[in-house]
Amino acid sequence: MKVIIIGYRATGKSTVGLLLSKKLQIPFVDTDQLIEDTAGMPIKTLVARHGWETFREKETEVIASLCDGNLCVVATGGGAILSGVNRELLKNMGTLIYLKTPLPDIVERLKQDAQAEQVRPRFTSGNLMEETIAALEERIPIYESTADFMVDTNGKSIARVSDDIYQHLFEAGIVSDINETKNILKNKL
Repeated sequence: MKVIIIGYRATGKSTVGLLLSKKLQIPFVDTDQLIEDTAGMPIKTLVARHGWETFREKETEVIASLCDGNLCVVATGGGAILSGVNRELLKNMGTLIYLKTPLPDIVERLKQDAQAEQVRPRFTSGNLMEETIAALEERIPIYESTADFMVDTNGKSIARVSDDIYQHLFEAGIVSDINETKNILKNKL
């Protein structure tokens, strides 16, 4: 069983996921980091050298590799849900949480990333706002139809977003299921 966080780039998936994993006392996995580890290079370099198609293939390989029974919180790349194969794999792994973040917040974070040299590969050479709007128009319906639960991050701290997710997981009985699985695994040792 996994708790999987989906949403557009720069919505806080990795930061929220890490905090949530600490609350749940289970490991945290970031699919983008796994791609970089297996490719031996940053995603920006991978995309520049081999293109988006190769990146998406590696993304599907990484997601498929997570299909074991291990408990963890997973932060996906923003476009992981574009593939029907990925959506099906993720849905079969656990509960999907969509971080819905306002457009101005996303664009501001992407601008800050660029200034901090943490550049994410661009989709186009056009205007960042236009690029983001176009991508969100395509992706928001997919995020919403794929997610089991949505958290609006507008005006909330990372801790508050993590608390909101935890509360939902608690009310849905998922925290109890996670704790029961942890106890079973502990008793097997």
